[in-house]
Amino acid sequence: MSKDDALDDSDPNAVERLTDVHFVGPATAEVLARAEFDATGIPDKTVSYQMLMDAGVNPGVATRLRKKHSLPWSFGGEEENDDSLERRSEKVRGLQDGERAWVAASNGDWEDAEPETATTGGDWTPTGDDSSPVQASTDGSGAAEAAEAAWRERSRPDPVTDVPGVDERIAEILANGGITSVRSLATADPEHVADSLELDAELVAEWRDAARDLA
Repeated sequence: MSKDDALDDSDPNAVERLTDVHFVGPATAEVLARAEFDATGIPDKTVSYQMLMDAGVNPGVATRLRKKHSLPWSFGGEEENDDSLERRSEKVRGLQDGERAWVAASNGDWEDAEPETATTGGDWTPTGDDSSPVQASTDGSGAAEAAEAAWRERSRPDPVTDVPGVDERIAEILANGGITSVRSLATADPEHVADSLELDAELVAEWRDAARDLA
């Protein structure tokens, strides 16, 4: 196929047409021209943020396009949204290992991540079965297994959904800004968070103040 054919106006993803979309430069247009969807539909919101990422668009550019054109995160169902949240929790920069584990646990994966904790004799179990030889204590005393379990319990970050007014949907949005715990919300800059995630600054400030009361 010739260069002229590649830029034919009959092709909805022709590079020249794609660069007419705000925030789509030549390099991004080249990427979108190879996409399996009609990228000229970005202004009409027929393209999601996840579609841009899957097509190989630079994450920073994809974020700017999402904000500028108010694109949806994805067009998938609840199951896909749950998977996307789990993937984003692994990708958010600045998360500590404990926070990543807690985000995974909040999605129902805690037992899958550590299956032996509920089945191996002598280990701490989440059911608190009195028949277990070793019981975890909150003061860290006892056998090594119990002490480690107690330490994990104390150091586990409180989920951001503990903050009044922050539900699962808001928690998913905040996770994209690296805010996944009460502590991280308590130290956040409301104006920066609001600008980055397109949230109301006064509302974010209220959440921040409530998080400080809990931290």
